[in-house]
Amino acid sequence: MRRLSGFHAIEEYLKSGKAGGRILVAGSGPRIKTILELARKAGLAVEVRRAEELDRLDPANRGIILETEHEAVAGEVDVDEFLARAKDSGRALVLVLDHVEDPQNLGALVRSADVFACDLVVVPRRRAAPLSDAAARASAGALAHVPVALVPNLAETLRRLAEAGFWRYAADMDGTPLPQAELPGKFVLVLGNEGAGVSRVLRAECDGTLAIPQAGHVDSLNVSAAGAIFLYEYRRRYPVPGALSGEEG
Repeated sequence: MRRLSGFHAIEEYLKSGKAGGRILVAGSGPRIKTILELARKAGLAVEVRRAEELDRLDPANRGIILETEHEAVAGEVDVDEFLARAKDSGRALVLVLDHVEDPQNLGALVRSADVFACDLVVVPRRRAAPLSDAAARASAGALAHVPVALVPNLAETLRRLAEAGFWRYAADMDGTPLPQAELPGKFVLVLGNEGAGVSRVLRAECDGTLAIPQAGHVDSLNVSAAGAIFLYEYRRRYPVPGALSGEEG
């Protein structure tokens, strides 16, 4: 069972149209009223509980909790279905997360993926931050909308993306500086673990590496900040209508 207690996370999950389960409520206020209206429109049961009960379920709750039996996130997709849709497309943006462990980083990356119209985010099923309420909170609700694929083997997924015409690039401090790099239309960005970076196995699967030029005193950017810069640069070169301005690369 999954529980969501962040206002943004619950609202966006309900708006996604894929929600199921029930709402447990002990509080009041404008945001909770809005959520209850969305829940009723979505056909979810609403149960009034004591505040102490909600606190036992989730100490971080703000007077309302969404419970669902669906372990999958609202935007979860199958890799096969995505590859079938992308087969005849000349452009697609895929973000692969190599065992990112911090749910705050995961959520922030999903938020950036939504802002920059990422077509798919690939996350390993094991040894990574779960798609939890903490990640949903950090994503400001974007987790309910971004297409996410949970896969057992990242290397195999990268090989399948290559077979579908994608070019794969790993983020690496010694890579080609991003402003000078040519970014293909069918582009896969691989971001690594907070401590170890992109693994040797996945780096070997990639067609190249990319780096963000830096001039400060710290060694590197936080993975979520770096991810936002990479995704922005792709969208600057390949804008979607109404999203970003700029010339196509």
